[in-house]
Amino acid sequence: MPNTNPPLRILIASSHALFGHGLRSMLESLWHTAIEIVALATTLDEARQALVVWKPDLLIVDYDDQVLNRDEILANFIQGENDLRVVLLSLQSGRSGEDAIVYDRKTLTASRIEEWLQIDLPNLATGTGEDL
Repeated sequence: MPNTNPPLRILIASSHALFGHGLRSMLESLWHTAIEIVALATTLDEARQALVVWKPDLLIVDYDDQVLNRDEILANFIQGENDLRVVLLSLQSGRSGEDAIVYDRKTLTASRIEEWLQIDLPNLATGTGEDL
């Protein structure tokens, strides 16, 4: 049965052509029509503009890029209103390449906020999560 869901719209932000084009090629070969790379942004201004114009579902940022200011990109993410996931991806040795930092903006109903905030805090007396 063919996929009837719209493709996941992805924006890749990196000033390094090898990172952006290589990641694009890899994602397209893995996911085919399930994704659409809407833009490759190489500057902060291009990334800002692409966020507004393309309204991607996912922004992948080159964590190690010294040209792009990832703090500024994250500030745009926090201030924006669109549902958007942001992945900071590092290809540096020392970071295994197996880990990525994911920021996910979710819109929840008020009744689900309490459920979303549930965390297992350790009991100070026993050091376990019991007896909370």
